[in-house]
Amino acid sequence: MRTTAGRPKSFDEDGVLALAMNYFWEHGYENSTLDDLLVTMGIKKSSFYHTFKSKEELFSRCLDFYRKETEKIMMELKQQIGPKNTMLALTDMTLRELKETGSVKGCLIMNSGKECYKRYTDLSHQIALEFNFMVEMFNGFVKEAQDKGEITSKKDAKIIAGRYMSALNGMIVGIQAGASQELIDDLSDNLRELLE
Repeated sequence: MRTTAGRPKSFDEDGVLALAMNYFWEHGYENSTLDDLLVTMGIKKSSFYHTFKSKEELFSRCLDFYRKETEKIMMELKQQIGPKNTMLALTDMTLRELKETGSVKGCLIMNSGKECYKRYTDLSHQIALEFNFMVEMFNGFVKEAQDKGEITSKKDAKIIAGRYMSALNGMIVGIQAGASQELIDDLSDNLRELLE
């Protein structure tokens, strides 16, 4: 891998993006300092500015990286278990994360939307675009599941996908707010009912 000036980079760009993405995911945009990011990424300040320019540009790259990696994982899973089961698997993964760690990180794009809304114009615009990419992906999953008879509801696929994403995020927010297990189970059941 080479820089635009022709000098070889001393780090794997995707690798450091993944490290930065996870740090932002854990701490949020505002609470992530450049010094902490440099330590996490394991690169020097000069290399950082040459490649990423600024913390905001790095975060923008991380959002794009997150969406592409999520889409890749979801598409691969869909090929293995089908569209409906892939969406149900997201619910199961969320509940498994809660059981194993006692908390849920949620979706980086949704978390960032809440943090950056109207405070960082360019980032807010990108977050909206990334979110719409995710909506379209799930819309495609629902359409395919309907065509295969996995989802029998005749409602518009976009409506089902939108309700699913809202319900999934609602369950995650509920977990983060300390919802009871009874409520979490009810929200999980609601997610499954949306895909019947």
